Amino acid sequence: MSQRIFSGFFPCVLLAGWLAGCEPPRSEPQSDSHTNWLRNCDTDRDCGALSCVCGVCTASCSADDACSAAPGSSCLPPTHAGIVAVCAGQPPRALGMCLPTCSADRNCADGQACVAGACQPLAAPGAEVTVDTTTQLQRLTGFGATVGYAEDQIAAYSDPSALSHAMFAGLGLDVLRFRNRYGEVSDPALKQAADIVASAQQSLGRPPLVLLGSWSPPAALKQNGATFCADPATCTLAKNASGGFDYAGLATHWKNTLDAYARVGFVPDYVGIQNNPDWAPSGGAVMEACKFLPREGSANVLSNGINLPVKYPGYDQALAAVTSALADLPTRPQVLVPELSSIVGTKEYLDALPPAQVNALGHHMYGVDPSALDLDGLHALGQLGAGLGVPLFQTEMQADGFGTALLIHHALSEEGASMYLQTALVGPLSGPAVNPSALIGLTGEQLVLQDPYFAMSHFSRFTDPGWSRVATSSTAPGLLASAWLSPDHSALTIVLINAATAPLVVALDLGAEHVSSAHLWRTVFASAERFADLGATPAPSAITLPPRSIVTVAIEE
Repeated sequence: MSQRIFSGFFPCVLLAGWLAGCEPPRSEPQSDSHTNWLRNCDTDRDCGALSCVCGVCTASCSADDACSAAPGSSCLPPTHAGIVAVCAGQPPRALGMCLPTCSADRNCADGQACVAGACQPLAAPGAEVTVDTTTQLQRLTGFGATVGYAEDQIAAYSDPSALSHAMFAGLGLDVLRFRNRYGEVSDPALKQAADIVASAQQSLGRPPLVLLGSWSPPAALKQNGATFCADPATCTLAKNASGGFDYAGLATHWKNTLDAYARVGFVPDYVGIQNNPDWAPSGGAVMEACKFLPREGSANVLSNGINLPVKYPGYDQALAAVTSALADLPTRPQVLVPELSSIVGTKEYLDALPPAQVNALGHHMYGVDPSALDLDGLHALGQLGAGLGVPLFQTEMQADGFGTALLIHHALSEEGASMYLQTALVGPLSGPAVNPSALIGLTGEQLVLQDPYFAMSHFSRFTDPGWSRVATSSTAPGLLASAWLSPDHSALTIVLINAATAPLVVALDLGAEHVSSAHLWRTVFASAERFADLGATPAPSAITLPPRSIVTVAIEE
């Protein structure tokens, strides 16, 4: 690796006097302080008369005169972004720290970097990430979230411009997924979906990709006579007068759905005929659902405490009926299948379908531990998509902030997915439906960017649809890396995640790539630091990642 050395200077008069041997004032730190000043440290013993604060030899302070022996420094408060950055996202216990302020690395001394407006010593890298931009992998379709049940909540929010900015321009959202509400609300009310898409386009400067899925057919097409289910034995498609499953009724419903949405200006790019077709609620849960088997047949289920066989409709016949009904639409959406609740069982559903009916392979990731994913299963799912020659979309999953980062990384890097969607774009901040895994929390006039928002931002803010994932490798266990290259090769975004229990200092090997500028952003979930702007740097040669942290390096070439 060709590693650049950060260089800079202290103010000339102070530095000249210091080098000439002028004795500093007798206030702390004492006469041997300059030999340890702004060095990395583990304990106070490493710093002479100075103190080891957040791994740096410096002085605690409450006013600038306490920093008189620290050349060129100021007493920075513990809330200063540079102090928070040097302390791994957590303000120090001290009232303040003596550090030089800066606006670029040239304002800092050799061996130091300007991080969030303050000079700090560069630590020796203990790990390396290599990025190979000549090996291009999948193309990115985008990042996004499901609107789901939140259309009314979004429409009623008191500051629509602030909400629109947070959802779209602030996050860099690319994809919106909507729940089919045809037949549930009046046709004019369907326009809320079109309004959200228009708001996204205005904020982003480009139209988002739009998905429309069904959480349940209408009540008239369900055996239990309701969209919500509690008994898996009746949580499925209704039968017609001949005793067969009403596939034709489902097809007509979807044709009428898209006609009604088109009349209000909403035209989806993809449709999924049933969300989680492999699942029905049980054990007292009550949720919207409609179960299908890959092919029409029977399955044993526990109903009211009794294990009994239940006949279910075939997903293959349902999809064939719907796609036939949509064939003559002026703008026919592509078909997303099968959107199972997990990666398990996908092959069985795909084996029942003609490949021509599959435009994209969608799935969810429920029932997993983000820190212990089935990576082999994700890889096998990726192979299924590659065999069909269609993109893979992870369209519904939720976790806490760091869990979301892990899920996004592995879906993209192990599976080769080109899309990742969070389960909920917006959720309430209080009440029985509170959802800390939603990207944004809303209550009354309060808008809160929640931890998953920041996790997704590290991937979505500095990439766009059409960017290509390029090969990366890491030398440290627990150091996860992915990198994305713009179509014109003018920009490269690298996302680093420390899933280990110890901090890491990482160097990047970019091979022959020329770096004209690099900008760092960091989130440390074990602290208060969220998507902190660590500033620009000529070359990212020593990137600090505390445990459970994410760093995005946005590079212009």
